[in-house]
Amino acid sequence: MKHFVGIDVGGTRIKAGLVNAHFQVLNEEVIWLEDADKSEHAVLARIVEAVDAVSNTQAVESVGVGIAGCIDARRGIVVTSPNFPAWNNFDVVGRLKKHVSVPILVDNDAHCVIGGEYLAGAAVDCPDLLGFTLGTGVGGAIFLDGRLWRGIRGMAGEFGHITVEPGGPLCGCGSYGCLEMYCSRVGFEYLCSRDPVEGTDKQSPHLPQQLAHAAQSGNVTALAHFNTAGTMLGRTIAGLLNSLNVNNIVLAGGVSHTFNWMKDAMWTELRKRCYPVVADAVTVRLGTLGDKAGIIGAAMQWRLQD
Repeated sequence: MKHFVGIDVGGTRIKAGLVNAHFQVLNEEVIWLEDADKSEHAVLARIVEAVDAVSNTQAVESVGVGIAGCIDARRGIVVTSPNFPAWNNFDVVGRLKKHVSVPILVDNDAHCVIGGEYLAGAAVDCPDLLGFTLGTGVGGAIFLDGRLWRGIRGMAGEFGHITVEPGGPLCGCGSYGCLEMYCSRVGFEYLCSRDPVEGTDKQSPHLPQQLAHAAQSGNVTALAHFNTAGTMLGRTIAGLLNSLNVNNIVLAGGVSHTFNWMKDAMWTELRKRCYPVVADAVTVRLGTLGDKAGIIGAAMQWRLQD
């Protein structure tokens, strides 16, 4: 059976996995990155280390890498990445080829996560879908007629930077009122800075889970924050549905686990702003692969290429 390596490069760690042709993750490895050294050379060395660790003596067909940012998948170049500000038009595939003897592919990390769900998770029967990754920020991917749609510069699916509230808070992208500032960990941090919720720490990476616990206990402010997040998510999805008329939405990432507290507001806003005939055809699914989605999608990029 053929095997493939998937690499999920985050800002603080690299997750790697050996994946077989049935989309099973056989070996996994986590390698932490030093804050002091996120240079091209240092991170490449860790990626090569991760490939060696998970493949061991197993022959592999290809290596796929997922990285946050603007990725030119066709040329194998990281144009820019928020996690690695010094990387500008970095030929990551060309550099890795000097150390790895099999074909190498690179793409946006959200494309990999939703690609994993499309191939082996919640969206296996969805040729047309919009996928959202709700985590520290918001990413996404578009599948049309069974193909991942990247756009001219590989930036298709940046749903987190659709304006949902003109004049809203400044986003890390430089714009204002982006979805990411309402429906992500960063978004909940902003909402809690305006209206704190007792028992939560807005600096904690577990803030969404803390808010869900507070909402479960009936905390009115926590419920209001989830209402805001759901409303902004529904507003975004409605605009996309009116444009693309797909019938499946997939939500992945850590914040998606709190969707139960957002869904009523999301559906209310979606139906208010979307053609009824379009809204009535839509199904919202939660990702089923968890942290393995990005590894599987990265490893199987060859299945998602144009």
